[in-house]
Amino acid sequence: MGRLGVLLFASPIQHRTAETALALVEAAARQGHSATVFLLGDAVYLASRALADADPEGAVRRFEALPASVELVSCTTCARFRGLSDETLVRNARSGTLEDLVDLIGSSDRFLSLTGDG
Repeated sequence: MGRLGVLLFASPIQHRTAETALALVEAAARQGHSATVFLLGDAVYLASRALADADPEGAVRRFEALPASVELVSCTTCARFRGLSDETLVRNARSGTLEDLVDLIGSSDRFLSLTGDG
């Protein structure tokens, strides 16, 4: 099966782009593909336990409930800038670097960049 890479660079609060990314990776997982979502900028809030607790039925909880074939990677630099740390991540997310993003781009069969602009 294939591997889908998604760069998500949109606030989960101000844009519906997170919902689009979620639908894409859920569909990929249902079809037996693996997927990795790299969270950059305000998208790192999608890996925040505090946001998950504030909105139990929101996008963060849905990202947290993704199957094991979907990996969430939160940009360490972006998270630290926003006051988030490894201890604040939801259970299925990990911290990553821009080197991880480059590796994801190179290893993905398909790669999408979702910015929330326009």
